Amino acid sequence: MRKRKSVRLAIIGTGGMANAHATHFKAIAGCQVTACCDIVPGRAKAFAERHQIPAAYDDVRELFRRETLDAVSVVTPDRAHADAALAALAQGMHVMCEKPLADNLNAARRMAAAARRRNRITAVNFTYRNNPATQKAAALVASGALGRILHVEGAYLQSWLAATHWGDWRKADNLLWRLSTKHGSAGVLGDLGVHLFDLAAFVAGEFAAVACVWKTFDKGVKRIGPYRFDANDSALATVRFRHGALGTLHTTRWACGHANTVSLRVYGDRGGLDLNLDRPPPETLRVCLGDDIHERIWKPVACPAVPDMYQRFVTALQTGRQGQTSFEGGARIQSYLHAAAESAQADNRFLRV
Repeated sequence: MRKRKSVRLAIIGTGGMANAHATHFKAIAGCQVTACCDIVPGRAKAFAERHQIPAAYDDVRELFRRETLDAVSVVTPDRAHADAALAALAQGMHVMCEKPLADNLNAARRMAAAARRRNRITAVNFTYRNNPATQKAAALVASGALGRILHVEGAYLQSWLAATHWGDWRKADNLLWRLSTKHGSAGVLGDLGVHLFDLAAFVAGEFAAVACVWKTFDKGVKRIGPYRFDANDSALATVRFRHGALGTLHTTRWACGHANTVSLRVYGDRGGLDLNLDRPPPETLRVCLGDDIHERIWKPVACPAVPDMYQRFVTALQTGRQGQTSFEGGARIQSYLHAAAESAQADNRFLRV
């Protein structure tokens, strides 16, 4: 068996999520995290020391000039994704990027086009694809086990605006910025909807059109310090799928009793599936198929382990074959978010994607 080549990778952006990238990539055989970069002085150096990464930089141009790299993982704030990824692609590197791919549709499409021109392998870190039940659900739909898909419903529910299980949001910058468009937030639609839209599209099929309503609820105060609370915190979308099904997808930060619940139900003319990532295996995924549909019997499904998104990216680099996610797919999800936001601002009209 041919030995797989070693991959030299740098992490751009060393905030909170970057710790997960460093931990996961360093654990993969054949992957060397050789450098990191952050524009905040001193932060990359501290990150490098924490994760035992050989080199740290404050300037991405210096990173590219001094390091020999195969790929980068972009973990900057959303609005900096495009600049970092496009710079890496221009250097001929492969790129993994955090979700959403960009902070607007035009930037996402530029990133996808650049990757196509350069023929580079890309990935978007849609983390809920890491769950074996998500992969199994998508495989069941693709196999035709549910028959013709007709109806889809999904939800992403949090409650930190009403509850304190994550602390008091009024005193936490990491939560406050999510309520303020000035600080880069696209609200609950952009923060959680990106995961929900990707989950629905991955399991049930791509979207043809979206209609959406959203709302920013009164929180008893309109701003705290620099944070003005104008980002949406509940959103409801109606989806027309390309294969003809209809769907409803909703997300909120006001769902008391839910810390971080992601769920999806898909119904066909021969059966249904119920995916809830809050439930432990084997109840994470349940199906009602065959003769069970007449007695409404739901059965749990065993879901074998699957590679996570970090391993999929490294494997793609080692084999030269594009993996499950790409900038092309990330731009498609961005188009769904864009259409949903445009619809919400235009009286809930259906907009094609």
